[in-house]
Amino acid sequence: MKLNTKEKSKVISCCNEKLISDYNFDSAQEYPAEWFRRQFSFIDNEKLREHLGDEFYQTRFTFTLMETLSLPMSKNKGIIKFQIIQYASICEAILNYTLEMFFKDEFENRYAATQFSNIEAALSSKTKITYEGKPVFICKPKMEKAKITWTSNPTKAEFAVEKGILTEETKGKYCALYDLRNNAHILKAATADYYPKPKEAKAAYELLFQFLGEVRAFYAASQRQDEA
Repeated sequence: MKLNTKEKSKVISCCNEKLISDYNFDSAQEYPAEWFRRQFSFIDNEKLREHLGDEFYQTRFTFTLMETLSLPMSKNKGIIKFQIIQYASICEAILNYTLEMFFKDEFENRYAATQFSNIEAALSSKTKITYEGKPVFICKPKMEKAKITWTSNPTKAEFAVEKGILTEETKGKYCALYDLRNNAHILKAATADYYPKPKEAKAAYELLFQFLGEVRAFYAASQRQDEA
């Protein structure tokens, strides 16, 4: 059994009414999708802006659909999990991009690690060195710069606090959200007996605005310094 056109239209209209929690938004002047993209206007990369805006729009729409249909807990867990994953991913994308833009070299060098590679030609193939019964190899060290996208979120968030991108409060909430996001792995969720909760999705939505506000302020301050 399918909804008819009138019923579908009513559901979508109800979703759109709750879509944007900005009392200044005027649907007669701006499309909802444009409003979501505008939240990332401080980012210079046009493609990234578009993707962030679209991800935000899709995430919010699924939540309003859940509320419009008044889905019970037995049917809304997937949507709530999607909210948590998406909001954590949006925040991470913004943080990664900001670190790349302003502190790439400093970050990569600070968190660089020494890697060791075996020098096979240093000894004859017949030569074996052991220590306490275990084989020993001759290696050469090489410094490998840290990759921002591969570095743990707590490390990146702490660096962001140091550089004035985020506050301690936002850092704590972001890291907590990312811990929830990692429960997307079924084995981890089963071990922790974790089920996503509606209040966590709402908190993630609120955190995104807090996160955006602080990062936006950092960009504005940096621009003022460049113009001075």
